[in-house]
Amino acid sequence: MATLAAFSTAEAQSLGYGPPQGASFRYRTSNRLVVSQQILESENHYTLRADGIVRLTLMNSGPRLLWRLGYEELSLEIEGAFPSPRVEALRGTVVTLSTTAQGVVLDALASGVVSPGIGTQYVERAAAAFLPRLPERAATPGAVWTDTLLVTEVLQGVTAEVTTVVRYAVADTSAIAGRAVVPVEYTGTISVTGSGLIEGSRVQVEGSGRVRGHYLFDPADRVFDLHEQEQVLESTLTLMSPEQRTVGIPSRQVMNARSERVF
Repeated sequence: MATLAAFSTAEAQSLGYGPPQGASFRYRTSNRLVVSQQILESENHYTLRADGIVRLTLMNSGPRLLWRLGYEELSLEIEGAFPSPRVEALRGTVVTLSTTAQGVVLDALASGVVSPGIGTQYVERAAAAFLPRLPERAATPGAVWTDTLLVTEVLQGVTAEVTTVVRYAVADTSAIAGRAVVPVEYTGTISVTGSGLIEGSRVQVEGSGRVRGHYLFDPADRVFDLHEQEQVLESTLTLMSPEQRTVGIPSRQVMNARSERVF
């Protein structure tokens, strides 16, 4: 769901994805996730780093775009509570991504070589967040729109609903690598609610956070050239045992992600 309001008389530009079928683009990616958890008297901290080179190829055009994200290089490392996965075994991972022209993800499926330490879920989630969201209508410099993103996540018996409300703003046209691009900045709020069963115990999760970032859209190639984002999420996982004993586990997650096109 999106609403758009323009505050400029300048000519509007379409920001929809839509390069020629078969077109391919390379990006250098860098992601960092820092997680802190409080379990009873113990504090757990771990950091996940993921760096790589991704080739984005449009396989099929039309209302439902089919993309291939091929990881030419993918290095994953975890510091803290878990051992690091085998980084040398990750080259060749592929994610097939189905989206709308605005970047709304319809489906994501990983194949090829996937790290046993991270699994397909992390790779699919990272791929689903790769393309920044675009407005549904043409936008001019100064245009502002809001978007509500609804995602359902299932992990270890817990189903969580993640709602993100984001406000976007289009700046004046700038340039990168000698090419005209459209800069877009955004900020938003995140809310999480969920419940489920883990080993016979009832589980509830509640959380809130914020997101901010910016991207550069290339109207000539109809893809993005740069996307940077930061997310901060604070949540509490509450477990109630069959004996009615309750334990709360607060956590904080900070994620920084950057994808830059390689010309």
